[in-house]
Amino acid sequence: MEERSRRWRAAALFAVYLILAAVLPAVDDEVYYWCWAKELQWSYYDHPPMTAVLMRLSTMVLGDTVFGFRFFACVASAFAIYVIDRLTSFKPFVWAVIFSPLFTIGAVLMTPDSPLVMCWAAYLWWLVELQRRFSTDSNPDPAVASVDQNADTSPAFPGGVPFAWWLIGGVILGCGGLSKYTMAIAVPAGFVSFLLARRPLREWLFGYLMHGVIAVVVASPILIYNVTQNFEPLLYQWRHAAERSQNGMISIAEFVGVQMLLFGTMPFVLFPWVCRQTFSLSRTARLRVCLCLYALPLAFFLYKSAQTRVQGNWALVCFLSFWPLASEWYQTVRASRAWRWSTAASFLPPVIAVLAITVHLIHPLPVVPIKGDRVYRQIALNHAAKQIADTVRKHAEPLPVYTDSYQMTSLLRFESLPTQQIDGLTRPSHFTRPPRHLTDVDRAYVVTEHPLPEEFCQGFAAPELIATIPVVYRGATDKTLSVRLYSRIVEGGP
Repeated sequence: MEERSRRWRAAALFAVYLILAAVLPAVDDEVYYWCWAKELQWSYYDHPPMTAVLMRLSTMVLGDTVFGFRFFACVASAFAIYVIDRLTSFKPFVWAVIFSPLFTIGAVLMTPDSPLVMCWAAYLWWLVELQRRFSTDSNPDPAVASVDQNADTSPAFPGGVPFAWWLIGGVILGCGGLSKYTMAIAVPAGFVSFLLARRPLREWLFGYLMHGVIAVVVASPILIYNVTQNFEPLLYQWRHAAERSQNGMISIAEFVGVQMLLFGTMPFVLFPWVCRQTFSLSRTARLRVCLCLYALPLAFFLYKSAQTRVQGNWALVCFLSFWPLASEWYQTVRASRAWRWSTAASFLPPVIAVLAITVHLIHPLPVVPIKGDRVYRQIALNHAAKQIADTVRKHAEPLPVYTDSYQMTSLLRFESLPTQQIDGLTRPSHFTRPPRHLTDVDRAYVVTEHPLPEEFCQGFAAPELIATIPVVYRGATDKTLSVRLYSRIVEGGP
């Protein structure tokens, strides 16, 4: 009965996500990944290829629409909630997670975090069920249904675990690696969870190594792509992750503040308790695995935030494993009214954030500064891209289009304009591999805020201004984009 309820909750949530996917405006990064899906390759400059593959699959069936490329984001979010629901004994916590920013507005955004969250949740579930097969739990765990040990007759590795289980885990881990490099953190975390199980190495080490080999094979497209690119994509990500912060305390405060807005204060307040209770929590496979896939990644990101500016989405996955641990803690304090109220209050930041975003989508909140309003700025940029596309199509000459950023290049490609990003003006991207330059053509439209610097248009005459499109939202002009026609100077011409 409980399993049926979980499935119905996940199905209902999936339906809600589909509605949200259809009505929320596209984000430029999503459209950027949609562009990847139109040009499938082994991997990409910014991220591994899983996002592009899933987008390609969904748009082949549902069409090249915002709803079409968001389908698997809805699948991933609903599946992650199902796994959290399955492992968490105190169900009000599950509802609190459902109403967090990640699983409301963020649930339908198709980015590399979507398949990563799905694979991390699957890997979490796999680890729990695998370790339960060792029958090492000193106490029965009523929160997870038992598994028939005789149901699987596949060939077994030392320790009695069928090879099929290690194969499944390796595929999940490899698919996570194909989603985002963050999945690599699950490897040492999973290893520690086996050490805490206190079983002889001969029972699990060979299988764990084999599952790692399988994961490497599954994720090998990343290596193949980087070999062809002289490892520049991986080096770029390494440099990006290793950038030093000027003030470590400010970086930590920013990181913790963003995570509290996403998930509340409890994951940080209970972090010391979880660390102190490591050995008692490790008595059951469910809590042992959740402990390792929460505490170790979070400790890593806290350490990194003291050195560099950690982006808000980097640590999302470690919080998937937190709620079963929080349920265990809550059982020890729920008799106290003070603890019940303080626990409820810990969810106020994400709930207020979701309510504020929802209201802001319906009607702009005056307290949100116009310059910092990313929601309405994105809507205005989407509208400007449509205007630019209409302007270019109405012009006499069907010429290639160049821009200075991957964001505008993506938006214009989504409007069916053959657009390229000029290399060197802003950060590199998939569009600059190989580098694209205006000098590759004789005539082209260029969409930028300002005329191109002279070194990017040498040999071209002064551009002809075709149109100006202001980016206006909430009654203010953020910037004005210009469509200019650049023509190469013809030797001997007038």
